[in-house]
Amino acid sequence: MFRPLALVALLTFATGCALISPSHPDLAYYPAARDPGAAKISQTLFRAAQAVGDDPDRYSFALIETPMVTSFAAADATFYFSDGLARLPQRHVDALVAQKVAHEVLGHSGKRRTLSLAITAGFAMLGLFVPGGGLADFVVNPLVIRAYSREQELAADQRTIEILRDMGHLAPRQALAGALRAAAAANPPASPFIEQRILAREPDLEDRLAALEPLEATAVVAVRKAAARR
Repeated sequence: MFRPLALVALLTFATGCALISPSHPDLAYYPAARDPGAAKISQTLFRAAQAVGDDPDRYSFALIETPMVTSFAAADATFYFSDGLARLPQRHVDALVAQKVAHEVLGHSGKRRTLSLAITAGFAMLGLFVPGGGLADFVVNPLVIRAYSREQELAADQRTIEILRDMGHLAPRQALAGALRAAAAANPPASPFIEQRILAREPDLEDRLAALEPLEATAVVAVRKAAARR
């Protein structure tokens, strides 16, 4: 009785650890207190936390030494933002930081971990009855988790719209769409190979932009800005 249970636990731990994202990305570092990029991220993260009614003191971040525009949400409200992201205009930084806060508010990291471990445990049990059946976890788990991550990305985009609105953006859909385009322009193009696109953790840019439609009309935004200045 105990031997099969121990085997399940061992397989769950071994394969689960291989499929769960690392606690921090490569090239992550803690910036100096006077670093202008760090100051920009810190202030933006503070505003985003307030916008969702969360305690800003619970949030922490580090930077990633790369000119690419990228970010990473870890457990316990810990975030990583690239140097390239910090150099973007403030409106884009607002949107991309708010998007990571949306992941935190929606509990996406924990949900992915739970799903991954559940799949691994299921295949570990299968391996007890079907020789080699547990090895299917190495194929199925990444596919399922990455598909689930793409769904989470779209859900986070929708929550980001609300956060940006509460941060004072009059056209939050336009703000997020502009930030996504700016990030795509700064980064290498997506792989044309279908195999790599299937394993991508984020949806295609076109799919994300389509999900943000309809964007706020330019005329409506101009009227709102004029009213806000009165």
